[in-house]
Amino acid sequence: MCDDHFPPENNQYNLSYQQLKQNCDEYFYLPARSEHRGTGGIFFDDLPASPSTYAFVRDVAQGWMPSWLPIVTKHGSREYTDEEKHWQCLRRGRYLEFNLLYDRGVKFGLANANPRVEGVMVSAPPKIAFDYNHVPEVGSEEERLVKILKEPKEWV
Repeated sequence: MCDDHFPPENNQYNLSYQQLKQNCDEYFYLPARSEHRGTGGIFFDDLPASPSTYAFVRDVAQGWMPSWLPIVTKHGSREYTDEEKHWQCLRRGRYLEFNLLYDRGVKFGLANANPRVEGVMVSAPPKIAFDYNHVPEVGSEEERLVKILKEPKEWV
């Protein structure tokens, strides 16, 4: 999709999948943990406003649901163990940690004359957890995920 909108041979914005992935890997990073907030993606909050960038954002948005819905359909009715639910809460805690410590939009919103603290806190997941120095079980899916978060993969 990136090459369709930003062809390498004719690209006025000098954008590519590699650049947008690097933006994602660099921005969504928790330096104190040497860990990325997610498993990857693209990040492009500073695109110039133009018909071509609008078309790109539209196509990304329209492509998201067809890729996400099959995952939810497959796992939506799955029962989770208490340990898996706790792991989900730990990961949600990382989301809140990133937002409060590093997200520039949140920092900007809190730094103005009338900060909307409630707006920031209401965007937090309703259930989170923090464990001191949590280490996933060796060989577990959780350990596999942490390895990806420490060293992002090339998915494409």
